[in-house]
Amino acid sequence: MDLGADTAGEAFDEMPQEKRRRFDAERDSSPSSPWAGLQADALGVVLRFLPCLADRARVRSVCRNWRAASRGRGVAPPLPVLVMPRFRFAGMTPGGVLTATARRAWMPSEVDADHADCVGSSDAWLVGARQAGGECFLVNAFSHVVLHLPRLGDSDHSHWACSLRKVALSGSPETGPKCIVAAFAFCRSKPELALWRPGMKAWRVWQHSLIAGHIDMAFYQGRLYMLWRFSPSLFVFEIAEDGHGIKFSRMKDCLLEKLLPTPLGSNHVLSCNMVEWRGRLLFIIRYYGGYQVRHRVLKVEVFAMDFSTKPISLTEIHSFGGDCIFVGSGGCKSFPAGQYRGVEGDLIYFVPDHYNPHDAFVYNMGDGKTRLIVEPLPRRICAPVQSLGFPVWLFPPE
Repeated sequence: MDLGADTAGEAFDEMPQEKRRRFDAERDSSPSSPWAGLQADALGVVLRFLPCLADRARVRSVCRNWRAASRGRGVAPPLPVLVMPRFRFAGMTPGGVLTATARRAWMPSEVDADHADCVGSSDAWLVGARQAGGECFLVNAFSHVVLHLPRLGDSDHSHWACSLRKVALSGSPETGPKCIVAAFAFCRSKPELALWRPGMKAWRVWQHSLIAGHIDMAFYQGRLYMLWRFSPSLFVFEIAEDGHGIKFSRMKDCLLEKLLPTPLGSNHVLSCNMVEWRGRLLFIIRYYGGYQVRHRVLKVEVFAMDFSTKPISLTEIHSFGGDCIFVGSGGCKSFPAGQYRGVEGDLIYFVPDHYNPHDAFVYNMGDGKTRLIVEPLPRRICAPVQSLGFPVWLFPPE
């Protein structure tokens, strides 16, 4: 069931401002309840037993006092949310599975959610794009602040032929010029990387024959790393400043494919990703039996990359210390699942993307077994319709 703007507050705790003021006025005018005076410390204890975003939203909707008291209590962030095409959201249960129903959350009218793709995320921020015109923007899913980015391809007037595939952010957009945005796009059918930060009037573009059709990107220790999805080839980009802002200054091959301890069979098909975990950059690789059975994963391996050695070195990881890793089209991120009672850790959640349009499963690092993220699997999660985009993980701050 889809929800319109008037009921979107049930999906997140943030309502349109006019409705929120009316809601608070009605609550404040009602007879006082002893629950309204619940101490903030006690409410913080309650929130620790509510890892799901929807449950926390219900707590904050009780009254203005509860909403104010629930902010900044030092409680671990709620479980991630999966953003479906057209900005519909599916939450997670304490058992670590997705709810089968995706609900529509309210978005500002300028987002135009029915005609925009969600192509990435960074904490509470979503990256949206209207592919036909090269337009892209950042929107905070909770405060609803919208930041418009320059059109892709404006430098050569080719934005009508640009398709934004992936975006990585070095930090929160709220940090201003310290936030660097890296974009991977197809412009006139050619793949290219681009850099931008607040204050720049246009993207700085880098075109190279080694920029493949399917890549993963991640900022780590001030550099941008680009990983081929279909082959373990890793490249690092140095970023420099000039009078026009920031630019790519140098590209280096890390020769990652020569370091893997497991020989790559001729029949294996690979899918590679990167994620930062506890200050280390991890390399995740999925092995499939072949192109015809790419929806059936044979095994998953995870390595920590050490860039202080020459060449770089790899250490295989068998546990995340209770954390979970979420892998998707919009990027990958770790989550402290072990801070919640009853929420299982040491899992990797995979959802479909351009390279793996059928993958939607959970991998257990302990026993090597897989399971579906949710049963029955919602059609919107696994439908390989690229024109509608693919699911993106969103990480609410509190």
